[in-house]
Amino acid sequence: MLETIKTASTTLKEAQKIGKDLGSVVSDQQADMEATVQKEHKNRVAARLAETARKASLEVRALEKFESNFRHEQELAKLKADTIRKYGKDAWNKVEAEKNIMEKERQAELTAMDIDRHKQIDLFCWCLTTAALITYFLKLYKI
Repeated sequence: MLETIKTASTTLKEAQKIGKDLGSVVSDQQADMEATVQKEHKNRVAARLAETARKASLEVRALEKFESNFRHEQELAKLKADTIRKYGKDAWNKVEAEKNIMEKERQAELTAMDIDRHKQIDLFCWCLTTAALITYFLKLYKI
């Protein structure tokens, strides 16, 4: 009876140790991911600071934005005029309707991608849980 209790105690201690090791692996993985995210953040901040130093004044940046918007509006107006001239008055409305459909499809795809990411994370968690349980029972029953 005492021998069985000792064996069970030893097995539980080993299972706890394995659980801690598995937790350590997950923590290390999370730390690596966070380090990568932080590194990319620092790179983006450094690039932004370099760009900001280049464009020292707010007026220069405002003028560049204005020019960009102005060119975009001109191109859009030209495209609209060309479309109406070639295909008639209702053509531009159809183009805008198609643009709206395309944007909705793009948004739906982005949503589907987010769902896929969450499914992968859930699968990873289930795999870790299953591996921990299998390891625990293998050690417990010494299979």
